[in-house]
Amino acid sequence: MITLIFGSFFSILILLGFSMVVAYSAAFILPALVTSGSLYGMQDIVSWLLSAAGKTTYVAIALFVVSGNIMSEGKLTEKIFEIFQYFLGRFKSCIPIVAVLTAIFYGMISGSGMAVVAAVGAMVLPILIEFGYERAFFAAMLAAAGSLGQLIPPSSAILQYCAIAGTDESQMFKVGAVIGLTCAAALIILTLVHCRKDTGDTKKIQESYKKLKARGFKDVMSKSIWAILSPVIILGGIFTETLSVVEAAAISVVYASFVAVFIYKSLDLNGLWNAFVGSVKNVASVAMMLAFAVAFGQLMDIFKGGEIIGSAITSVLSSPNAFIFASVIIMSIGMMFMNPIAIIVPIVAPIAASFGIDPMVYGAGMAGIVAIGSLTPPFGVSLYIMAPISGVEPFKIAKTVLPIWGLMTLIIAIYMFLPQLSTWAL
Repeated sequence: MITLIFGSFFSILILLGFSMVVAYSAAFILPALVTSGSLYGMQDIVSWLLSAAGKTTYVAIALFVVSGNIMSEGKLTEKIFEIFQYFLGRFKSCIPIVAVLTAIFYGMISGSGMAVVAAVGAMVLPILIEFGYERAFFAAMLAAAGSLGQLIPPSSAILQYCAIAGTDESQMFKVGAVIGLTCAAALIILTLVHCRKDTGDTKKIQESYKKLKARGFKDVMSKSIWAILSPVIILGGIFTETLSVVEAAAISVVYASFVAVFIYKSLDLNGLWNAFVGSVKNVASVAMMLAFAVAFGQLMDIFKGGEIIGSAITSVLSSPNAFIFASVIIMSIGMMFMNPIAIIVPIVAPIAASFGIDPMVYGAGMAGIVAIGSLTPPFGVSLYIMAPISGVEPFKIAKTVLPIWGLMTLIIAIYMFLPQLSTWAL
């Protein structure tokens, strides 16, 4: 009953155009007011929200958002692009491959798909267009590569899933890295196949390579090494268990600030402050959404909503594979309209556990579906970020990106169905 009441209020508010945070908060408060506290009172809502406070995962999310903003404003993308071009520039299809690798590598620094699409797209796509490559395809490819920033650690989608489900983010990062890098390899192969017919202006490409080569290895490496070291420090610390995820996030903020201000001098102290301030709005909305998501889980536990929904689902879906398939479909459809992770995870995580599904693989897979969901129309955010940069209509980009999205969805699903393919990393 309570699930139906909450869901009805929430759905109506979303359809009316309210944000996820407003819809979540109102869906909690309105039933308490309408029923005069007979179901639950305002003090219960406060108690549930406080139960979500103090999680270290929230701190990690906030810090990675801040470091991602600093890196974006500090022009670290350009340095990453240069070092890849220096080593790969002599090969055919070098510029497109360098562009995709830059997007993937930058994702390993920032952990945010949107930041990668915006930063790398704005810098790299004009270069590809100048060198004569197809606009629509590479707008789609860079959007797809950028979306992996939410799956390849430090993944914001994995951190959100872990905050809601209460799972170990450092272990899920390892599985996410395997799945994300497989998707990245698939994108590189697709780029190579495409560039067999889309060769670009080879004369301009070689001139650009020779100009970069003339600067010499020492000059290029001395400027790029600081950007390259960032994921080595962050991911190396997490995967070797030298650093916790929160410690790695804190170090990433300090490191990004130091490099941007003192090494590259691309930010002054005022610019650094603006990067911090610009992060506050993003962090606040995500933190509120996650707090309400955890509170929703508490609500489901108290009123046995999870058990009721779980029983209904397991009566229809009798096998783990059927449940995984349904999870992928539901999350994919949800991502076409909004990010439903805060609604779906409190419901599906306990059901996945009851089926005996590996929580690390299932969580990483669901985070992966969320990551690439930014590519799907009608409301795929990455499409609308790339459209003004490329000069191509969002739905034209969508037409090109959907087969790429389908391939990545298939890869993620295979890993979810066959967990042994990724659990070796644990």
